[in-house]
Amino acid sequence: MATANAPKKTSVEVEALREIWLVRLGELVTRIESWVKELDWSTRLISKKIEDSGIGTYRAPALLLQKETTRVLLEPIGHSAPGADGVVDLYLMPAYDDIDHLFFYRGKWHLHYTHFGTSDAPMSRKTKPKSLSKKAFQEVLEELIKHAS
Repeated sequence: MATANAPKKTSVEVEALREIWLVRLGELVTRIESWVKELDWSTRLISKKIEDSGIGTYRAPALLLQKETTRVLLEPIGHSAPGADGVVDLYLMPAYDDIDHLFFYRGKWHLHYTHFGTSDAPMSRKTKPKSLSKKAFQEVLEELIKHAS
């Protein structure tokens, strides 16, 4: 059976990929932090250690959001996934319910959001992916608040 092995990346290429990812991630966190502050959410920037087989071990920014008793974590997952050049998840805390995935593709971030049902568990269906915008992110947060209360 024939197999194809991708050429191994040099340390310079790995560093460049990691730098691109960290800049992209930093811009995302900064943008979302400014949006949610305008919406009266409190924020706290935290650092997450990531061990990534493609670009090594590094520390990445994550963002904890809180409004009243609703807490949400914006957590970087990795610099790549099939069809994407970056993945960030949004979790409802403290249960760590995975409610949204942000994927970077076609030069911008996209929301892949799971709507909540009437029970405590998210529904299995997801909405059509949307380009990340303040309005789209606000809609996700508003639905989270309804679900959490």
